[in-house]
Amino acid sequence: MTSGVIMGTVLLEELSFSSVLAHATVLRDVQEYEVAGPTVVVNLTGSDAFVGHGQSSALPGFSSTILHGGTMTGALLMVISVEKVPNGEQIARDLGWADFYGGEPGLPVLLRSGQDTIGTVRLDPAVVLHQPGLNSGEKTFSVKANLWFSPAGTDCGIHNRHDFIEVHTQISGLGRMQKFTSQEYASLYEDQQLSPGNTNPVPFCLEREGTFIYPWHQYRADTDCVWLALEYHPS
Repeated sequence: MTSGVIMGTVLLEELSFSSVLAHATVLRDVQEYEVAGPTVVVNLTGSDAFVGHGQSSALPGFSSTILHGGTMTGALLMVISVEKVPNGEQIARDLGWADFYGGEPGLPVLLRSGQDTIGTVRLDPAVVLHQPGLNSGEKTFSVKANLWFSPAGTDCGIHNRHDFIEVHTQISGLGRMQKFTSQEYASLYEDQQLSPGNTNPVPFCLEREGTFIYPWHQYRADTDCVWLALEYHPS
């Protein structure tokens, strides 16, 4: 994470992957901070933040919205500009984003920015995962974030392994998170549509004896897309 900029009494911390594709900052413990938009606001905690213009409404934990003005209040918020940049793939490559599949012929184009560690949060997995029967109790998680880019029509790869809780927020373009019963595309059983400002509704995983269990899933880019991956690692 790069050094912050003080705006009044608020410290805006610019993330290392912030660029012309998506300018990204983090704000901590803000009260009615005024926003210029359009900008994606992501609540990184498990408790409500509040956004609005004159009348505030809750922005639940693990959710996001686009603000065109007004204020926001919250313990830990990410603010990302909504950009429409042509030639996103070339810009991402020029920025040094890693090619996840190594550029091998026949494999998807999936470019990944550097990752930032934002801090720690206290979460109750039973609440966050909406998992009946899981023992309730808060635990400490380290929050990590990075951006991804894929061009239109890309299936980014069906997988089912993560050792953390993961959610995705759409920054530009149209995409979707998909669930499958196997590693075959024909086994698709759920599509979660993502447009700018949307976060997939609930993390995909369940917790069993301290391990996170995921169904087969993937991100699909319907258009050229930039999206945010948020990872919550047990501390």
